[in-house]
Amino acid sequence: MPLSNSTTAANGNEREQVLPLLDKVKLKTLKRGRPRKRVRVLAADKGYDSKQQRASLRKRGIRPQIPKRVWKTKKTYW
Repeated sequence: MPLSNSTTAANGNEREQVLPLLDKVKLKTLKRGRPRKRVRVLAADKGYDSKQQRASLRKRGIRPQIPKRVWKTKKTYW
């Protein structure tokens, strides 16, 4: 179930849109009072992996659950 959504250009950088998208989130709970605005865990794919992104999420109190990108190197045999 999507908590929030936004539409961006196809050639834009998706990593820059994560934090503004998280600002739009309002979680419904069965409790009275102001709705929670922060998720506890953010699960994303490898495309969102960066040290800066992880640090900014941790600073907000959100645990990033993003797999690390693996750079495969070609071995050359001379």
